Amino acid sequence: MLNSQETQNTSEENPPANLAQSTDKTLAILSRPQPKGMGTGYVKASAINQRTKQQQLKVAFGWALFTLLFLALPTDIIPNPIFAREVPIRWWEYPVVFATVALTFAWFAIQIPPEVAKTADKQNGRLIWGVTLALFAVACPVCNKIILLLMGTAGALGTWAPLQPYIAVGSLLALGAALWLRIRTARGR
Repeated sequence: MLNSQETQNTSEENPPANLAQSTDKTLAILSRPQPKGMGTGYVKASAINQRTKQQQLKVAFGWALFTLLFLALPTDIIPNPIFAREVPIRWWEYPVVFATVALTFAWFAIQIPPEVAKTADKQNGRLIWGVTLALFAVACPVCNKIILLLMGTAGALGTWAPLQPYIAVGSLLALGAALWLRIRTARGR
């Protein structure tokens, strides 16, 4: 009679026949020649991904240019014959416009998964509110018809104009929050 130790040694030396057959099948499959075009899908996928990134950057550049024109033309930061400004441009308006354009470019340059893009309406709203606040922040206080109707000329110069730098900071914070949330969404969090 064989003891249990001798039984284990015998089973290790002679593996079952079905294991040998499955190993032979695996080797046969792996030794087949690779079909033409196999492995080129990765190259094609990376080329498509690269093209998509380039398209995304073009879209981002277009929106950044639109934002620059949307902010700088009606506020006369970019001189033009259509709009005039009664109050001179203040030093901080240039960096606010530049930062708004840069944050808008970054927001549009970040790719998010298509299935998430459909539900990203809140993020779009944050971006729109940030740009709109920036427009109110850099606009001439007495050229803004809404403010003139609500506050009059004295209120626009005495109350609204001192508030505009704070509105600018709020708009940049809103744009920064929108960008941060867009990055989190792109990472899948």
